[in-house]
Amino acid sequence: MSEDSPHRIVKRKLEEILHSQTGAYLFVGAGISRRYAGLPDWSGLLREFAKYTDHSYDYYVARSESDLAVAAGIIADEFFEVWWNDPRFQGSVSCYQGPITNQSIPLKIEIAKYISDKTNNLPNQPELREEFEAFRKVHIDAIITTNYDDLLSQIFPDFRVFIGQDELLFANPQGLAEIYQIHGAVRSPSSLILTDKDYADFNERNSYLAAKLITVFMEHPVIFLGYSLSDPNVTQILESIIHGIRPESVERLRSRLIFVEWKPGEPASIVDTVATFGGVSLPITRVTADSFTWIYEALSNRARALPARTLRLLKEQVFNLIQTNDPQGQLVQVCELDGDTSADELDVVFGVGARIQSKGLVGLNRWDLVDDVLNSPDLGLVSDEVLKRVIPRMSQPTYVPIFKYLHTSGYLEKLQNDEKVSLPGQVLKRYNEYTKRFEEYNIQRNRSKLIRDLIKEKGIEYILDHALELPKFTVDKEGLKDVLLQERERRNQSRWSTSYAKLAVVYDWMHFMNEGINRKS
Repeated sequence: MSEDSPHRIVKRKLEEILHSQTGAYLFVGAGISRRYAGLPDWSGLLREFAKYTDHSYDYYVARSESDLAVAAGIIADEFFEVWWNDPRFQGSVSCYQGPITNQSIPLKIEIAKYISDKTNNLPNQPELREEFEAFRKVHIDAIITTNYDDLLSQIFPDFRVFIGQDELLFANPQGLAEIYQIHGAVRSPSSLILTDKDYADFNERNSYLAAKLITVFMEHPVIFLGYSLSDPNVTQILESIIHGIRPESVERLRSRLIFVEWKPGEPASIVDTVATFGGVSLPITRVTADSFTWIYEALSNRARALPARTLRLLKEQVFNLIQTNDPQGQLVQVCELDGDTSADELDVVFGVGARIQSKGLVGLNRWDLVDDVLNSPDLGLVSDEVLKRVIPRMSQPTYVPIFKYLHTSGYLEKLQNDEKVSLPGQVLKRYNEYTKRFEEYNIQRNRSKLIRDLIKEKGIEYILDHALELPKFTVDKEGLKDVLLQERERRNQSRWSTSYAKLAVVYDWMHFMNEGINRKS
């Protein structure tokens, strides 16, 4: 790519726009999933599942007067009976019978399974593979998407995922290293916004989402990928934003809304233009590209002092401190991460990596330890201090990883050799309970199963509900780590937090204990 090529010129202009503003958000549509995972668009999904009913897809489109949400509702109603009675769906019926609360759920379950299977096959074409790897390296604040699939959480495993409007409302988003799946996600089939009834409910309750998006659009550049300007998912959202701000504020959106359109065979271009939404003219920047690689490179060149994931954790902890620990709602002192202030002079210590000192250990909870075990991020904790100062504070039967800290401190080998060690009773009790359970399973287990195959066979919720039994079936620790990263938001859901913690304990044992057990056997 020469210095004067259209790609290079457009890339420089895009970098100038991005560098003059705060961190960018991506707004990602179906075109991205179609590009990298071969997923169909909305009409393609409905066409696929209309095959199981007595009528064709075209029949449903005609009956709904080309309203795909209405067509989805009609297909869902007719698919309901098929799902319960067709032997092809018997496995799904046995796994998901409990959560069926309305007639659209079976169709959503099968759509979720169909999409999940597709997203296991990422691009093999060299040009798309290069582009996909460039996507992984972008520096962005967060992602908003109407897609159901988990492709984005595979690309950004350190980003926390929020599913639907309720999680945005109740789960304390920080606006950094986060993915907002506003139309639901395959990991929670009932959350999918699919039918006309779903959209009516979504629109009726979207006041918080609209307010959140107004804040994002007024404060950050937003780059639209995988959408067309006529996509109803885009037009409806932009109309709700326009109606929520004063006409004189619309001009503030100039240079903040960037639409990237894939135009194969056309030269790259970038122009300021105007688009009309809801009768209001909106200034936008329009970019055309026949490859997204240089778009991603422009987003990668805006480096951070700290990763977005680390910044989100720090921001979240400050929020929690102000919200809960300080009755005056204020911090006593704030210093730079590399400042000379002694930890003994502070009420709160932020540390990155090995700079977390023992004073900061007292504030660690089990999710901090889980993140450390997953290296997401590696907190550089002193293992001996974790074993003697952190874990003893956690009441039984709280499930918490211990094997990493036993291994790196040298205690694990001594315990395996039945040597005497000086450790708190709470640590030894967990060690004895975990090893007794997992050693028993270790003798019986079938080593041929991969985690992704178990999920296809039984579903992610079954895996979570039976987390402690996984060593019966698998030694796929990398697959288990991927699940823990992708399902991270479940730790904030009362229904799943304990199951997630159990899954983390199993991974901790597999990764740090299992080889030693195998050597001894």
